[in-house]
Amino acid sequence: MQVVVPVKSFKHAKKRLSAVLTAGQRCDLMKHMLADVLSAVALTPEVEAITVVSSDAEVEQWVDKRALSSKTPLRVFDPSAEPLETMLGDEPGLSPINKLAEAGLCQAYSAAAANLMAQGVSTMLLLPADIPLVTRADIQALVAQHTCPGVSVAAAGSDGGTNALLVSPPDIIAPAFGDNSCQRHIALAREQGLEPAVLNTPGLSLDIDTVEDIHALLAAGRECATLRFLVDSGIAVELAKSAPGGQLQSTKFRQSGQQNQTNRHVG
Repeated sequence: MQVVVPVKSFKHAKKRLSAVLTAGQRCDLMKHMLADVLSAVALTPEVEAITVVSSDAEVEQWVDKRALSSKTPLRVFDPSAEPLETMLGDEPGLSPINKLAEAGLCQAYSAAAANLMAQGVSTMLLLPADIPLVTRADIQALVAQHTCPGVSVAAAGSDGGTNALLVSPPDIIAPAFGDNSCQRHIALAREQGLEPAVLNTPGLSLDIDTVEDIHALLAAGRECATLRFLVDSGIAVELAKSAPGGQLQSTKFRQSGQQNQTNRHVG
């Protein structure tokens, strides 16, 4: 199994948080969330290799640096390097892209699927870069209930999106990302005569898009690089002022005044 993690860019990440976080803070937040996802993936024995899909030079440099110390093969794949139509060829499962879904993510999925299939990869797991609570156990639980051929999904808790899509082969269904995409992926699997496996875990359900999502992350109080960044940077304290009760919900971590060693490595 190979894992695909799409990343648009660090510099323009999470614009829905621009009212409460600066561009620099959102950039750092994205790096820490990606670091958490890659760490969980690298700890999963079933994973043979990781592909970060991005056309952004800064993302490529960041991933290349991390790859030097990664025990699991880690690379960047640029979907813009070759026209999508050329990469897809005559694969019928990849040609339609739902116009109501997020076209960029759909293109990343399709391009990565075509690229991996050309290498003979039979199973692909797509994970978003903004699910910092994902763990090895979450990924293994998804793999444990997966069948080949087959489709396994995990839904985002906030909007019904798809926070994990495990497919064998990679082109078995067309991508349909966006709000309520989990149900669309389920429907697409059933159109192929397959009953998809659906997994719901805290680590796979929380993606960070809004202030409310950050409050949920803080409330979970689970050790991860993203939580340490939020606390050490002072963002958690500032956001706590707008939280119910006006208190920081997670007391496991304390603001240190400077970023710790993990944060320095992430950036």
